[in-house]
Amino acid sequence: MTADLGVRAGVQAALPIAAAYLPVAFALGAASSQLGFSVFGSALWSAIMFSGANQALLLSGLASGVPLVILALLAIAASLRHILYGAVLAGRLNASPAGRATYGYGLTDEVFATTLTAYEARGHALPSRWLVGLAISALGTWIIGTALGNAVGDVLQSHAPGISGALDFALPALFVGLVWSTARRSILGRMLLAGVLSALMVLLGRPELAILAGALPALIPDRRTE
Repeated sequence: MTADLGVRAGVQAALPIAAAYLPVAFALGAASSQLGFSVFGSALWSAIMFSGANQALLLSGLASGVPLVILALLAIAASLRHILYGAVLAGRLNASPAGRATYGYGLTDEVFATTLTAYEARGHALPSRWLVGLAISALGTWIIGTALGNAVGDVLQSHAPGISGALDFALPALFVGLVWSTARRSILGRMLLAGVLSALMVLLGRPELAILAGALPALIPDRRTE
């Protein structure tokens, strides 16, 4: 069952993620160059903080003079959803401690959705090699894209000033597409409930809780019998 789930298969599963990550990371790297980041600095930053949302938050905060302590607290709050991701994935990974650690370091919303897609399609726990191939490919693409964006940051900003606004839609669209690809009858109810809870948080004026609320239905036990 798991013979075809090697590193190469993990890399192939990451291709849709890489296609969306490159332009977004490129724009992020371009923006970082405006704050004095070097090419190496941008690449190292992306390797240490693999989070587009947190990196964008940090860039805007630094540009606005927000204290680093406040930015750190906001980044921690925005990353709390990974606790839920870990709980959801706990029984879906057949990986060694090293494999889990590597995968966890490269875990993003899109990597999470791709993992669930693979699990739903196959119905059994996913092995280390596939998980590592997926996570490292996504992380590597992000680092390369950020470095390239920084290298030509000034040119990008001057010739395409509207690109940042256009690319804001890329990652959310990718995530919705990946989640929708898992739309089997066994999880449709949970998907609908997740959408309702997220929308409710936005309507209540608490958009920062939308992702956390939307992730809660994933904790509902799977009642499939196959």
